[in-house]
Amino acid sequence: MLKLVQTGTGVFDLAFDDPALADEDAAVATLVYAVLFSDAEAPLARFHDRYDRRGWWADPAAGCGLWHLRRQPLGSAARRETLAMIKSALTLHGMSGVEVIDLPDSAGNVSRVTLQVTGLHNGRQAIVKVPL
Repeated sequence: MLKLVQTGTGVFDLAFDDPALADEDAAVATLVYAVLFSDAEAPLARFHDRYDRRGWWADPAAGCGLWHLRRQPLGSAARRETLAMIKSALTLHGMSGVEVIDLPDSAGNVSRVTLQVTGLHNGRQAIVKVPL
């Protein structure tokens, strides 16, 4: 959310008005969600459609490649690759000591994935649960 702030006589500027900015847990959760739900460009060797490799034009490597993993069957190999990709993406974006755990679904639903991400960000230990 933006707010208009008066910085001088007749001079105004825009500033973020977000109560979560001072909350370190919210900052880590924002980082995790931003990385996981931003589409990184798929490698050409893996995804042959050169017109639909996604990614942001200013930084094609930003985010994660979960979108192209979802196009394959959700087996144990895909789950292992997903966990490794998430760990790598979060490490690349400033988290250290990242551990990603696939939490089992209590109803036994194999197509539903919930992750628990733990790691250090700015010297603070964080735990974030993310449904995919």
